[in-house]
This record gives sequence, structure tokens and C-alpha cells, in this order.
Amino acid sequence: MKTVRIALMTAVVAVGCGGAPRVSPVPAPAPVASSPAPAAAVDPLGPRPTPKEPVAFVPPEPRVLEGPAHSKIWLLERHNLPLVSVAVVVPYGSALEPADQGGLAFASADMLDEGAADRDALAFSQAINDLGAKLATSADRDASVVSVEVLAAKLEPALALVSDAIVRPRHDAKDWTRVQALWVNALKNRAHEPNEVARVATTATFYGEHPYGRPPEGTLTSAQHVLLNDISAWHKRIWRPDVATFVVVGDVTPDRITSMLAKAFGAWKAPTSLPMPSSVEPYLVRPKGMRTFVVDRTDAPQIIMSLASSGPRSGDPVFARINMLNIALGGSFTSRLNQNLREDHGWTYGARSHFNAQRGPGMFVVRAAIRSDAIAPALREARKEIDRAAKEGLSDAEVDKLRALVNGDALHAYGTVQGVGGSLAGNAALGLAPDQDAKDISSQRSATAKDLAILAAKYLDLASAEVVLVGPKELAVKALADNGLPSPEFVDADGKPVGPRLSAAP
Repeated sequence: MKTVRIALMTAVVAVGCGGAPRVSPVPAPAPVASSPAPAAAVDPLGPRPTPKEPVAFVPPEPRVLEGPAHSKIWLLERHNLPLVSVAVVVPYGSALEPADQGGLAFASADMLDEGAADRDALAFSQAINDLGAKLATSADRDASVVSVEVLAAKLEPALALVSDAIVRPRHDAKDWTRVQALWVNALKNRAHEPNEVARVATTATFYGEHPYGRPPEGTLTSAQHVLLNDISAWHKRIWRPDVATFVVVGDVTPDRITSMLAKAFGAWKAPTSLPMPSSVEPYLVRPKGMRTFVVDRTDAPQIIMSLASSGPRSGDPVFARINMLNIALGGSFTSRLNQNLREDHGWTYGARSHFNAQRGPGMFVVRAAIRSDAIAPALREARKEIDRAAKEGLSDAEVDKLRALVNGDALHAYGTVQGVGGSLAGNAALGLAPDQDAKDISSQRSATAKDLAILAAKYLDLASAEVVLVGPKELAVKALADNGLPSPEFVDADGKPVGPRLSAAP
């Protein structure tokens, strides 16, 4: 266009000068040669390989052998590394201890490595260290456990030390004085940790007088009623071979482990004069309707929000599938609750949920530390996500993702001797079968979106749930009122009532 415009101007000038207009012809543009298509880049590494479909992992089943004095041995051989993990499990924990001696099982487990046979606490610890072994003791609601991880070449002396701890504990007064002081200090500190307060208060208010309502580690009040003589009596009563399971994973053969255990635990006999503790109460009567509770923490910058409702027992056939549902809702970083409360709104560093794995009545819990100024909308959004999952279930795409996740979790758990031992010991503690892990993952792989929708409608119903808020009272009460929830009951750090109910309704 610029060339044409100049030519016309030239013609006008020529006319104005009296000359005949002379317009030079505009040359046609030269044809543009088409560029050849670029050649495909050659990958110097060669053609990209096509990944194969992932192989479905099937957890191997341990062999079940006869152990000393009618005990059982679950053995899973792993000979790729010269390591062995041994856990001794008895199915008695805090749910079976006297109601006024909460923490008895916990304190008894704590005393297991405080000297045994001819070694005092220091000598016993030194003997474990000299073997390069890792010894751990614990007690929860349903079981008590002592475990050791050691090189296969040093397994025999390590088992001798574990046997001493179980069969010949010293229970010296000076060691108990130290352990008791540390225990009491930990209980005092627990009252200042909002997340721990939320855990204890939620369990106490949810289970009420049921044995599961007591925290396994006890309270400051109950700790005063636990004496050294009580620990010795409890130990003799629960640590008996006829109910024990030895969970053994690692570089050891059946003949070798049965021989070693027979030698180390030959003196372990079941007492005939001490009755076995009764089984845990299998039922829980929950009040109808939603309930709310507040633990006042005046200056807290965050409010710990907990929502709790009933869940299945760990032995229920649906438990494996209900855990799939939980992964999607709040059991992973990419879960719905975490995406909503953390990623979309920035109200929390993380929101999580879980179903308690227990012999008795279970509990489903959602928990998050929420900015105090955002607790009302956060509570509303959390309930909305749970209600949506209960009404709509999961999509087929979500279920496909969950299958991949549970397969990865199983691979991770079975990737180490310690991981396998922990998983199997957990099954033994809950009274589950040796092949429970294989059964669980098979059930999860076959679950459909419809199957999970049925479970969601049953176990994510908040009609008889409870809400526990730990934080500034005024903000907590207002958040409950803004959500149209019932007026709260005020409880202390142990979940005990501390005052009259305050109306949350406007």
C-alpha cells in the first residue's frame, strides 16, 4: 500500500505542472518460496520406551509356626539384607486396665527396658547398644509390644535380652522413680499442646465411659494411682506366652528362629493363678444428634477443629475399603479436605482424617488447626466436603487413583524389614489374620465407586457426630452459632466437664 500511495502522489504533482501524468507500473511481488517442513528431531537417547502396566503387588503371607509355651510365630523370610526384626505382641492394653489406673499399661511398657535379670537399667541399655540393636516398647488400647531390630549374626544375644525384659524384669524402685517423674512431666506438657488436647478431649467426649475414652498414656489424676507394685502385678498378668505372637521378619530360617526362641524363652510359662484380663467392651451406645464441645485456650492463634463420628472395627470386612474412602476425603495431601481448607482458602497448614484401627468400636476423625478468624467458614466447608462425599461418593477416576495409591502404600510398607514387621505386628495386635494385608489390598483393588458410595453414606453421616474446638472460647462459640450447631459443653484438657453449657444459638 505504501508503494501505491507514492505513485499516486507523483501523478498529482505531474498534473499540477501541466505535464501528462505518468504512472510507473507497480511490479508484482515476487513469489515466496515455500519452506520445507522441518525434519523431526532425532532423540540422541533413542526411541522413548513404552512403560509397562504396573505389576499388582501382593503382600506375601508369613508362615505360622509353633512357638515356646503355646505361643505363635509369624515368620516372613527376607534374605536380601542381613537384618532381622522381632516383635513380641500380647493382646492386652489400656482398654483392659482398671478405670482408676489409666496409664498402667503405658507405664508398664515403659519399664520393660529399665533393667532385667542381672543387669540394671544402665547395663541393660549398654548391652543393647553393644549389639547395635534397636529396642522399642509400647502399649496402646489393644496391645502391648516389645520389639528389636538387629543384624542376623547377633540375633541370638538380642533375643536373650528381650526374654530378660519380658520374663525377668527388675522393676527397681529407683528406676520407677525416674520413669514416673518423666511420665508425669509429659502429662503436664500434654495439657499445653493444643493438638494433643484435641486428641484426648475428642476421644473422651466421643467414647464417654467406654474404656476407649481413656487416653492410653493416662492422666495426671490416674497416674497418682499407679504404683510400682501395680506395674509388677500387671506385667505378670498380661505377659504370658499362651496369648503371645512372635512376629519375625528378615534373614532367618524357620529352624533357626524356632530353636533360638525355644532357647531364649524356655523359662517363660503361663501363670495358672492369675486370671487373664477380660476382652474389651465391643459396643458403644452413642447419643442421638450432633453434640459440640469447647476447650478454652484464650490466647491461641489457631483453633484446633475436630469432627468425630462412628467407624467400623478393624476386624470388619469393610475396614480396608473404608480406608480407601478416607484417603480421598482427608487421608492424603491431595485429599478433598486438604485441597479445600489449605489450598483453596489458606485457612490451615493441613487438614487430615482417619479411621481408628481398633478391636472394639471405631471412630472417624477429621482434624485441622485453623486460623482463629476463619474457624466459622472452615467448619462450614469441612462439613460440606464430608456431606458431599456421603451423598455423592467418589468418581471412577478417583477410585482408579486410589487403587494406585494403596498399591504404592503397600509397596512402601513392605520395602523394609521394619515396615513389614510393623504392619504384621499391627495385625497381630488387633487379632487379625497373618495374611490380612493381602486380603485388604485384594478387597481394595476390587472396590468400585458404587461400593465406596454405599460405605460413604453409612460412615460419613454427621447426624450423630460431634465437634470439638480447642481455642478462644468466644470465637469457638460464635463459630458454632454461625453454623447453626447445638450449644457447646465446656470441657478441660482431659475432656472432663468444667462448667455449665453456654448457648451457641443466636
